[in-house]
Amino acid sequence: MTYDIIIKQEALADTQEAYNYYEQIKEGLGDRFLDKLEASYQSLSSYPTNFGFIDNNQVLRDKLIAVFPYTIIYKIEGENVIVVAVHNCHQHPDKRYR
Repeated sequence: MTYDIIIKQEALADTQEAYNYYEQIKEGLGDRFLDKLEASYQSLSSYPTNFGFIDNNQVLRDKLIAVFPYTIIYKIEGENVIVVAVHNCHQHPDKRYR
């Protein structure tokens, strides 16, 4: 069974910010980030329960993005994976909860 990926507006803003940052460092690096992010979304679509909980209520989970210091913060609702943030791991951990 595959789950539908639904990306919240805040997560889209996080993604755009990360893309812009990497493109400033080196042209094309932002595209590489997006490729790794897309691969992570595909993995989540197939195996969303393979990743651990990060909150006390056992609702939110996270999955690291390969190569880049970012993690996808998400929750599972029915047959949907709701992406609530694309968190920069160099930021304070509390920011991932919004």
